[in-house]
Amino acid sequence: MNPLWYIICCCSFNYILYPITNLFFQWKYKKFKDYTIQRQNYIIKNYIKYNILRYITVSTIPFTILVLFNIGDHSNYIHFIGALYGSCDTVALIKDMPLSISTKTHHTITTFLSIINTTINWEQANPILKLMALYTTLSCYSFDVNYCLGMRFLLSEEQQKAMKEKAKQTYILTCFINWSIHIIYFYNYVYEIKLQGILYYCLIAFVAYDDILLLKWLNH
Repeated sequence: MNPLWYIICCCSFNYILYPITNLFFQWKYKKFKDYTIQRQNYIIKNYIKYNILRYITVSTIPFTILVLFNIGDHSNYIHFIGALYGSCDTVALIKDMPLSISTKTHHTITTFLSIINTTINWEQANPILKLMALYTTLSCYSFDVNYCLGMRFLLSEEQQKAMKEKAKQTYILTCFINWSIHIIYFYNYVYEIKLQGILYYCLIAFVAYDDILLLKWLNH
């Protein structure tokens, strides 16, 4: 099957989840009905992404080491996981909801990279592509951040403080590991990095900027 079908199927699945999640929130949270359609979509988007990232976090545990050390060919699996991850941001760009410029940029880059992912033979992936896979995988581990972004509109202030503190600790750790690995690689191979690597680091810089903004928000 052409890997692009993964993107079509995952985006369709993500899109269908919106009305289903809407019904769930209207049943469970009376406060949800008080918000505009745009705000409801934003809450739903983050709740869906939170659950999808939780699934990816668990499912990638046995595969991460295998991919990094070229043990077997897991291209189909990575094409699917990349499409599933990217579908959250792709559908968010289509849906009517309030998004900052940095978040829209982040979502656009994620969509672009998910499409690039479908063209890659991961059995022969170079170090830059492995960095991309690593950044995406570690980003999934901070799924609690999306829970905070959505549920802050439905939970009490005390509950918000508790969940933000938990999310902040995980987010700081994953960002530290991600950024450290990327900086170390750049420092050691700066003279060997070609156009592909330069483009990748430029794109990741935008993503890291959005990460910093989220960390600042979690810290307040």
